[in-house]
Amino acid sequence: MLHHISFPASDPYRVARVLAELTNGQYFEFPITPGAYMVNFGDDHGSALEIIPADRVWIPGADEVDVGTEETALRCSGFHVAISVSVSREHIEEVGVREGWLVRACDRGPFQLIELWVENRFMIEMLTREMTPAYLSFMKPETYGAWLHEMQGSDVALHAHG
Repeated sequence: MLHHISFPASDPYRVARVLAELTNGQYFEFPITPGAYMVNFGDDHGSALEIIPADRVWIPGADEVDVGTEETALRCSGFHVAISVSVSREHIEEVGVREGWLVRACDRGPFQLIELWVENRFMIEMLTREMTPAYLSFMKPETYGAWLHEMQGSDVALHAHG
């Protein structure tokens, strides 16, 4: 099951606003990096789009994914995907080791996942059967909005279209 995709845009706010309108979704700031936004579809699958500034890319940080600039990233990308899978964490780790790819379990706070860095440059966030329910619960617009409000300690506008 595909849960979310991230991609770069020259004007992330505008892109998020338009895509929220077209999907009858809601858009929020995405605090991973300044200027990033998330469009949440509000469906039962936790479907979302993450839009990051065009000059940002996902890089493997010390413990989990981080955001870098095009100049520092060399071979990394501003695109990633989150999927739920039926295989175990151990199997994902075995495959990552076998292929020589960075693989690690990460705690994102409200949910856990496994980062698999394909060819050590493109990140796939993998959610096992055990991890998926927490992710789906967190990705409800009202839950994500409340979390963002708590994290930022300020009023967060819920932008809904429909």
